[in-house]
Amino acid sequence: MRKKLIVLRNKIFLIFINILITSCGNNGNLFSDLPQRDTKQKAEDAINSGDYNSSISLLEPYVSANSSDQQAIGLLSTSYLLAAGINILNMAVSIISNNGSYKNNLQTVLAIMPSASQNNISLVTKAVNTLSLIPSSQRNSNQNYMLAIANASLAMLTIKADCLNTAGSISTTLTSAMSTTDATNIYNYLSSAQTIFNSAGISSGNSSGSGILANFINQINSTTGGTNSAKVINFINSQA
Repeated sequence: MRKKLIVLRNKIFLIFINILITSCGNNGNLFSDLPQRDTKQKAEDAINSGDYNSSISLLEPYVSANSSDQQAIGLLSTSYLLAAGINILNMAVSIISNNGSYKNNLQTVLAIMPSASQNNISLVTKAVNTLSLIPSSQRNSNQNYMLAIANASLAMLTIKADCLNTAGSISTTLTSAMSTTDATNIYNYLSSAQTIFNSAGISSGNSSGSGILANFINQINSTTGGTNSAKVINFINSQA
């Protein structure tokens, strides 16, 4: 029964993605070329069945050769995120519904994120890079929302990988030992997420899951520290 619910949820997610990706349109007729249609249809079928690796295998060479096909970009990015355990439709709702169960917003978000394996981090990085193929001037609000979620997720996964102990709690020792590169990347991911959320019409705050994600960079900038990386480390430690 759970498997059927997951498949149904992913079908609904895919319908949403198709709407948001095609709403900006593509150059030419999406279905004017049968092989292109077949590739994307097979990828959709694979996503519907939960076979994200197959959809990725189908779409990676296609998008490489057709980097302006926004529908294919959306499908591939969706595949990356779902393969990493990130469903953008569920995330904002989960943040709000679980917010009272944890000490603060950061711990709430970290708790709902998938494991911070190198594979998941790689998949989300690919989602960010793939969605970024769509020029900012051409992205609609829904596409911006998807990219903002991907950027914020990448920041959270980096924090999980670097800062949590075996019990899943923030360790000030591990956080203080975080590399400057990772801390700077976290700052940049969250800064980009806020900017792109704003383009999607979502403002920073605590009244929505997306607003909480957008607000993290404000909290970091309000934290003491001589550099952006120091502010990130001090902010995470303050949430322990």
